[in-house]
Amino acid sequence: MRISEERVTRINASGVKSQVLAAARSGDAVLDFSSVEAVDSSAVAIVLAWLRVLQKKELQPCLKGAPEKMLALMRLYGTFELVEPYVESSS
Repeated sequence: MRISEERVTRINASGVKSQVLAAARSGDAVLDFSSVEAVDSSAVAIVLAWLRVLQKKELQPCLKGAPEKMLALMRLYGTFELVEPYVESSS
């Protein structure tokens, strides 16, 4: 699923999370943040919830276009190691 929002923050996190989890439950294992320009910790929570759904379905997650700020927040919170194997390199 490609997130179409330019921002993923507490203001729209609930709606984005619903869309992301619905896509994951239907078998879409790709989460693409390449259109997202601004994030807060809500984006981290969405990614972790997405990851849990896919792991329960035994699907291989792929996180594309992850904003550096989101990755930095994950490192700060100690959750990056959970997501790191699934982060697609931009290079």
